[in-house]
Amino acid sequence: MKRIGFIINPIAGMGGKVALKGTDGKEILQEAIKRGATPITIHKAKLFFEGIIKLSLNEELEFVLPQGDMGEELLLENQLLATKIHFKILSQIPIPSVTTSIDTNHVAKELKGLKVDLIIFVGGDGTAQDIYSAIGSETPILGIPSGVKIHSGVFAQSTGKAIEIVNKFTRDQIEFSEAEIIDLDEVAFRKNILNTRLYGSGLVPQIPSLMQLTKSSTYHTDVEKENIQGIIRTLSKEISTDILYLLGPGSTIKNVSRVFGEKLYLKKTLLGIDLVHGNELLKSDVSETDILCFLDKYPEAQKKLLITPIGGQGFIFGRGNQQLSPEVIKKIGFSAIQVIATKSKIINLPNRILHIDTGDPDLDKQLTGYQKILVDYNEYWMIKVD
Repeated sequence: MKRIGFIINPIAGMGGKVALKGTDGKEILQEAIKRGATPITIHKAKLFFEGIIKLSLNEELEFVLPQGDMGEELLLENQLLATKIHFKILSQIPIPSVTTSIDTNHVAKELKGLKVDLIIFVGGDGTAQDIYSAIGSETPILGIPSGVKIHSGVFAQSTGKAIEIVNKFTRDQIEFSEAEIIDLDEVAFRKNILNTRLYGSGLVPQIPSLMQLTKSSTYHTDVEKENIQGIIRTLSKEISTDILYLLGPGSTIKNVSRVFGEKLYLKKTLLGIDLVHGNELLKSDVSETDILCFLDKYPEAQKKLLITPIGGQGFIFGRGNQQLSPEVIKKIGFSAIQVIATKSKIINLPNRILHIDTGDPDLDKQLTGYQKILVDYNEYWMIKVD
């Protein structure tokens, strides 16, 4: 029987839907809660264990979990999980009601000392960094993506893919290799400044089809700039003052926002989501609640979401744009989604495949298939979405 350490970061990802770009630090966590943020990692952890039970992997695995909200509470609140999962609780490590990186560090060190075969964590880049600082690259790790910043290469593409990886791991069908752990400066991130730091390399399952790659930075070459100009020319023929536009994050959409005029372009946030109507910026850097309110405010208006995948990773939803929640996506409608990318961004993706990870498995299935991507003047590519 293999032993897997399991760590839940209870506050990871809470800043996403409320447009805070993360929850690093006590003050930001309090602000997130003030804005109505609720924990999301517990839901993903529950989905993971339900998948483990469904595949009967629970009979072949023992999970070692910390106390409280970092692990044990999930089992105590779910009788099915508590009775089906073989588990051991780290009772020697007290867990406070509000956890910090110190708690993650202590638990990771204990799991390393117990010589578990794998450490699975539910969180984001900050959680990965905390674990790496405790164990280095000696013990294999696997992240279930649940943060706002999920740029490192130590994460499964989704909760479902994490279950597939554990299935192969249980049957000794995988090898391990090192992947980069990076994190962003959240203070700079909230000011639309990307300040990335490499912390090290963690030991992770080597399954490219199931693991996400490290995010790559976007630098627009002259050819890409020509692509963007072609995209702008295409959109300029379709822009209507009657449409309510949602402009996603990223430098590609920032540049494409010139279609609404230079004045709006200068106001468009680089890393937030902005709302436009009548060629006017209604509100910038909006939260999920803001979006839903404006959708209700303009019930008769046609909606259009302009969004670009993350460079190197290919995620359309679920990475850095959690404000576009399943509820928002369903409300604007699938036909309102216009994915935009330069040709090189698509060409440089592994197997030219895009990804979806909204946190709602049923919605993810509905969004998979092939998506029409605008890549240049009147030029569209049909790209597979997994």
